[in-house]
Amino acid sequence: MADGGLASTAAEAVAHRLRQDIVAGDLAPAAKLRLKDLVERYGIGTTPLREALSRLVAEGFVHGEGQKGFSVPPVTRAHLLDITRTRQMLEPEALRLAIQAGDAAWEDEIVASLSLLKREIERRDPANPAWQDSYEARHHRFHRALIAACPLRSLAGFCDELYVQMTRYRRVMKTVLVDWNRAAPVHQQLADLAVARQEAAAMAAIHAHIGTTADHVLPALFGEP
Repeated sequence: MADGGLASTAAEAVAHRLRQDIVAGDLAPAAKLRLKDLVERYGIGTTPLREALSRLVAEGFVHGEGQKGFSVPPVTRAHLLDITRTRQMLEPEALRLAIQAGDAAWEDEIVASLSLLKREIERRDPANPAWQDSYEARHHRFHRALIAACPLRSLAGFCDELYVQMTRYRRVMKTVLVDWNRAAPVHQQLADLAVARQEAAAMAAIHAHIGTTADHVLPALFGEP
């Protein structure tokens, strides 16, 4: 493999690790991302590290500040509401298209991912970072499964990016704020409506479900609804 290919692969790997650490809150909101510190943290050279940071700037997970360098984006009420409302506009449409195009394999993945998610909900330990990682992975898989059959790949991809951005607001509090009495039934309803091809009801349900994250996070982070 050429040196350029190796550098690109290294940049991709460190971008993935950086994104994970930012989403999980391990790199705090608004923290400066100094190259020297990141080289030591990830054991990588400055060239692939700069490429990784540039990629994450383009994705919105890192702020580039010209001569001032890079930083983790802050968490703000305005940004959370922006993500929430954008998801509420786009994800129901992605789900509608997935329902129209989905096949048996799509249905099977929804059912399988729901089963795994419900298992994590049953063994919940919201203040445990290891459990948080496992829960978020299962929750993400389920939401990906719902729209996986959407034929507009750019739409599905953008919905996934917004999902991850929203996850950061949950993770930055180092706990998972969920109404656990409703968590399993709500996801069961989403799965049932999708598999039953009930487009309008499924779209309304996913719209409402997306709004619950903001409902829980806004008071916890910002002291206001």
